[in-house]
Amino acid sequence: MPTTKTPVQQAKADRQDSVYHIYMAALAMLAILVSVGLFLSPSEPDVIGVLTVVDFVLCLFFFYDFLRHLWKAPSKLKYLFGWGIIDLLSSVPFVFETRWLRMARVLRFLMLLRAARIIWESAKVERRSITMAGATFFIQSLFIIICILVLHFEHQAPDGNIRSASDVLWWAMTTVTTVGYGDRFPVTVEGRIAGAVLMISGIGYLATVLGVFAQAFVPRHNHH
Repeated sequence: MPTTKTPVQQAKADRQDSVYHIYMAALAMLAILVSVGLFLSPSEPDVIGVLTVVDFVLCLFFFYDFLRHLWKAPSKLKYLFGWGIIDLLSSVPFVFETRWLRMARVLRFLMLLRAARIIWESAKVERRSITMAGATFFIQSLFIIICILVLHFEHQAPDGNIRSASDVLWWAMTTVTTVGYGDRFPVTVEGRIAGAVLMISGIGYLATVLGVFAQAFVPRHNHH
């Protein structure tokens, strides 16, 4: 028999679900930015390399989100013939270049409508939803822009060690999380400035996210 959640448990579950949907909404907005970048930069190998890898990773998240919605949907057929087909086609990465799939990716723009609705509804549950969604979209966009700039500056540097999209993405990931693995690093002045901006932004973003997650996963106690 299904168990009935107490009001406190239900409120906690709602906040946790809200955080998940906020993050997916931010990813949806980022996917639109990536899609536009891929269409507008067909002759820029540095840009295409970075955006293609990012797009593939985003599609993995979208496919997981599709499976999650399908699993939790009360009526799976209704979901499949509604938002489900949009979710599934939106999870197809740009590495597949058939004409039909290129047309299907136009459906990604419909994700903006759902992203806006998700953020609006989540704000009713978690008031910091707008802050988290904005901060997530900002750091993701900044991450991509800095990757493109650093690869542009570094791949032609004589003593540079960031030569490919995988190199710059690995460096950016260790930088934004302040891990600093050290096997990849910028050697140009422009690259180092971009790295400093990314590092400072990453620290600020982590502080914002930890604050939202703390409120979502730690039970709230009412003081009488």
